[in-house]
This record gives sequence, C-alpha cells and structure tokens, in this order.
Amino acid sequence: MKMSRKKHRLTRRVRSIAAGAVVATIFFSAVALSPETAVCDTATKVKLRDNNYYYSAFNRRDPFRSLVSGKFVRNEKMELVSLSAVELVGIIRGDLDRFALLEDEKGFCYILRVGDQVRNGTVVSIGDQSMVARVTNFGQTSKFTLHLVQRQEGEKR
Repeated sequence: MKMSRKKHRLTRRVRSIAAGAVVATIFFSAVALSPETAVCDTATKVKLRDNNYYYSAFNRRDPFRSLVSGKFVRNEKMELVSLSAVELVGIIRGDLDRFALLEDEKGFCYILRVGDQVRNGTVVSIGDQSMVARVTNFGQTSKFTLHLVQRQEGEKR
C-alpha cells in the first residue's frame, strides 16, 4: 500500500517529536538525580593541565585601569614665539586659510595663522613666500617679514 506525501510528512514529524521527547526525558531525569544517587568517580576524571601558576595581585594596580586620570587642562599661558629666533620653513595653503610653519634653533616647530599673537605683536599676512607680522618695540610699531628658507636636501640649520 502506497502512502501519500502528506501522511509521510506527518509521520516524519511525529517521529522527530517523539525523538525530541525521549531526549528531553533522559536529560531531565539525569538532572533530577540527587547528589546522593549520582555516581561521581574522581579516578576517571582526566586532568587537562596542571594549575601551577598563581598571580599575586596584592599591592599591585589593576593592569586594565587607564594610566591617564583626570581631565585635560589646557595651558592658556603659552610662551609666545619670538620672530627673531625662528625661520619660516613652510607655508600650507588651503582653500580658506593659510598656515606658516616656523622652526627655532632647537628644532621646535610652531604653526601660525593670520591673527595669531607673537612676542610683542601679531601676524598680519601670510603670502606664497613670506609671512608678515606687526611688532611693537619700545612704543614703535614696525613690520617684520620672514621669508621662506630654501634648503638643499640633507642641509641643516
């Protein structure tokens, strides 16, 4: 006798449900065993590795805690750049702004733009090859111009 597809699918579902019920019954009966009835033989346990290492954390800081604490405090009283002690080593041109790159004899670099303060004055303009600042010394205001320094490769100041 031939079984229809619908009945065949139905019998497969019933078998899978029955198998799931059997597995669930075995699982829950094993869990439901009390500790007195459960058999636990320590001799049959396999030891994967020895725990010989012990980390003593006493009087040590947490290695996962941040090294930096507190808030960043910006120093508003930075020393102003003295134009007599620096060279103009580069100019960065953008669509809206220009920046002058200055370097002193120690190798420290400064980045200035129009309106930034320098010692005894302010930056007035930054051109393609120079930077102009208005400096006041002893009550007299004058223009101070730094021209772009052209160095050969490997040449130091």
